[in-house]
Amino acid sequence: MKICFVVRSVYSQHLTYTTTHLAYEAHRQGHEVVYTTVNSFSATHDLTVRATVISPGKNPFNSRLEFLRTLQGGFAEREEVTLSDFDVVFLRYNPNESDGEKDKSKNPAIEFGRLLKLHGVFVVNDPAGLSKAASKMYLSSFPAEIRAKTLITRSAYKIKEFVREIKKPTILKPLSGFGGQDVFFLKNAKEININQIISTVAKSGYVMAQEYIPEVKNGDKRLLLLNGSPIFIGKRAAMYRRMSPKGDIRSNMHVGGKRKKVEFTKVEAQIAELIRPKLIADGLYFVGADIVGNKLLEINVFCPGGINNINELYNINVGAAVIEDLEKRVRLMKSSSQGRSSLSLVKNG
Repeated sequence: MKICFVVRSVYSQHLTYTTTHLAYEAHRQGHEVVYTTVNSFSATHDLTVRATVISPGKNPFNSRLEFLRTLQGGFAEREEVTLSDFDVVFLRYNPNESDGEKDKSKNPAIEFGRLLKLHGVFVVNDPAGLSKAASKMYLSSFPAEIRAKTLITRSAYKIKEFVREIKKPTILKPLSGFGGQDVFFLKNAKEININQIISTVAKSGYVMAQEYIPEVKNGDKRLLLLNGSPIFIGKRAAMYRRMSPKGDIRSNMHVGGKRKKVEFTKVEAQIAELIRPKLIADGLYFVGADIVGNKLLEINVFCPGGINNINELYNINVGAAVIEDLEKRVRLMKSSSQGRSSLSLVKNG
């Protein structure tokens, strides 16, 4: 296969990133791997997508570290290619993480991804699906039984009313936020600084007020799914628990969250079963689901991560499983395309 990974910057990639794991495994299994950025895209008059890419070359590497160092080194190969000729393009770019993107709601990778899809490229994740899931409001499309009680608004009055009505502690966070930024815990509507908290969260737009799930004290679970189903390596699910640091409600690893092993239970199986149809329908092939107790709190679709933690905790190789599944899908896509071409020739003959 010819696989391209679209990232914010090749030089911002780290050894532990899920993208690095996927790219290294693809290269190790003999596929042609390149990286590019959204700033390198161009579309010609006939809607062919071209980009300047960086390649580690075809030589084998002894480790992921050697692979990454070569990719980021001065001897990495650079050339302009036609991305429309590639088999798979991973859109591993999140506009929320880009300082240069003024309008975080716009993702140029999605528009170029649409063109690539027209050329028969398998785009991960599907551009249309990414557009739908770009907001946390996407959670509302899943069954109510697996969602925490939620209010989305810009009204401070309605937020305080919501907190009073549910009679439970509440989490406030920006609707368009990511990475645990501006996330606050409200014990009740009588909090002295409630107005200040609401003002801070609302500075970037709509606010998501969500009932506090007590089980979060035991951490949340990050579950990786492929085409709507949990990834399994043997009997081991690609999942781990993230524990919040002391005095913090966030479990994100970059704020000091700790990783732990966790068993896949009937709760995760039921949640996966309920969200599978929607994920498949929207073309969200590789995603991360964040689960607390028996509730789904978030779906990560742009740059779902966790492979490094899962691999190290369980001594498995999730990246290899993803690439092997991609191989099957690309073969099926090519077979279907050849079949349609043959049928067309017969009809026109």
